[in-house]
Amino acid sequence: MMNYGKKEAEILDKIDRVIVKLDENLAKMDDTDNKIKHFTAQEKALHDIRSIVHEEKKLLKTEDRAEKHDQKVAQNWIDDQESSINQIDQKITDLDNTLAKLDDDQSKVKSYLEQKRVIKDIKSIIKNYLK
Repeated sequence: MMNYGKKEAEILDKIDRVIVKLDENLAKMDDTDNKIKHFTAQEKALHDIRSIVHEEKKLLKTEDRAEKHDQKVAQNWIDDQESSINQIDQKITDLDNTLAKLDDDQSKVKSYLEQKRVIKDIKSIIKNYLK
């Protein structure tokens, strides 16, 4: 049977590496650097996190199908809305919905601020999990 706690820890470790890389990139940029550079770096990090979550969810579903004898335990884990991965996925989905609602006049500044907020939330989710 698959160890879901270990798998979740691996996924969160991948996401944490993306966040650390983002922090390093933002730290290298001067405060005088264009906010568009910050926005682009944040956007790339969020894209990487989306990709990790998406690929890992696909992998988990495939592995779950292979383990039909213990499907109930696997399904409970997948359906658990409190899991860290589902929380991160929800934050990203909410961000996508918020960004889709912005008009052109508001989009650049509010997109930047919303992305920054979501990255902070993802950091706190990972921090709480790693405690």
